[in-house]
Amino acid sequence: MEFVKQLLCFSLVLLMSIGHVRLQTTDTATDMEELLATDEVTTADAATDLLATASMVTAYSATVTVKASLGLNEVFTSDLNDPTTSAYQTLETDFISTMDDVFQTAYGATYNKTVVEGFRAGSVYVDFRVVFNEAPVASDDYVEATTTALTDTLTAAISDGFGDFTVIAGSLVAATDLSVSSFSFAEAAADIDFDLNVDNIYTVSITLANGGGASLKSIAADGDSGNNNADNFAITFIVSDSNDLSDSTALTIESDADVSEATNMQAGIAISSTLVLQDVYALVNVPKADCGLYKHLCVKVEGSTDSVFIDEDSTNDYKCIAAFANNDAEYLPCSGCMTRVSFIVLLLVPLVSYYLTL
Repeated sequence: MEFVKQLLCFSLVLLMSIGHVRLQTTDTATDMEELLATDEVTTADAATDLLATASMVTAYSATVTVKASLGLNEVFTSDLNDPTTSAYQTLETDFISTMDDVFQTAYGATYNKTVVEGFRAGSVYVDFRVVFNEAPVASDDYVEATTTALTDTLTAAISDGFGDFTVIAGSLVAATDLSVSSFSFAEAAADIDFDLNVDNIYTVSITLANGGGASLKSIAADGDSGNNNADNFAITFIVSDSNDLSDSTALTIESDADVSEATNMQAGIAISSTLVLQDVYALVNVPKADCGLYKHLCVKVEGSTDSVFIDEDSTNDYKCIAAFANNDAEYLPCSGCMTRVSFIVLLLVPLVSYYLTL
């Protein structure tokens, strides 16, 4: 009997031990799952942080180029129009050497090089670009920040002495990117009349944009108070058979805009901002025999002879709309004007025939 009790006791202890081991195993597994889950979250967070950091590094470590111009108190000669002449190459070498001294001192290995793009008269203006291996300052808008860093560094260097050069005061200008965003007629398309062989005058609004790294200076900001009423922009309207004005084979008819009553012609444009030119008068004259050849009416806007800004990309200085070619043209359908001419001819034919029979 005693043996039976001990056997039962031993069996109970054994069962309790097995249950405890199973419980510990379950707890351990639960802890392990929680730990793994925690590790997964931590790993995911770490990966996200790493990607975010890499993204930031990419944004700031990309090569950045800023275009600008600077006036030197030098005598301009025709040799400076030709990159193969010794005069051009000597001035180019001296200018780059001075720029290297300034920017290597300021930014070390971040600075890459300076490239001279050409010289212009008045005394001698240097068009150049500065290339950085990465943005010299961290910013959400690293192009604007780099442009500011360049102008600040050069301004300080000019004040302290820019090598052997004497710099014309206020001549440092960083490049902008002037573009035509859109243009439209003041009247609705259905209300616009268009006639062949005559000057058709239309009131137009033009929206300009500045996509460069520097503000586009107004006429008043050029340091010359004598030309504050001069236009900052030159506007041309172009009738063309192509919407690509860079195509040398395109047929074009050009006419200067009448800006006598236009608004904002002396204004500048801030970085990443727009400017609307209103009450611009377009003169459109298409020969009757050529009406069917043209398909587009374009407007082109450039800096005037008095402007001081640099446009780093001239390929976006114009905008075209469909016109002339057919009834699907947005404005000034050629078929419409031809219909009116044909209608007049139809009215005249019977009359002429009648008189010929007399």
